[in-house]
Amino acid sequence: MVKKKENKKLQVEALGDRVLVQRKDAETVTQGGIILAEGSQEEPIEGTVFGIGPDCVSIKVGDIVLMPAFAGNQVTLRGNQFSVLAEEEIMLRIHE
Repeated sequence: MVKKKENKKLQVEALGDRVLVQRKDAETVTQGGIILAEGSQEEPIEGTVFGIGPDCVSIKVGDIVLMPAFAGNQVTLRGNQFSVLAEEEIMLRIHE
C-alpha cells in the first residue's frame, strides 16, 4: 500500500515587525513586444503580503505592496521565492 503525502498549506509567521512578501513575477516582454533575456529583467517592486509579524501595525496578509527592488532578504520556502523585510521598508500599499 502506497501512502499519499498530504499537501498541507504553508503557514508562516514572521517575527517582530518583519513582513514576508511574494514578489510579482518579473516582466519577460516589454510593452513593445520585445522579449527580455533573464539577466535584463528588472527586479519586481510589487508583491503580495504572505505573512506578518506581531509588531506590524499598517500591513495585513493579502495586501498588495510596493517595496524597493532589492529590499529585504530573499528566501525560498517549498519552491516559492519570498522577500523578508521590515515593515518600514514597504513604500506603499495598493488598494484595488
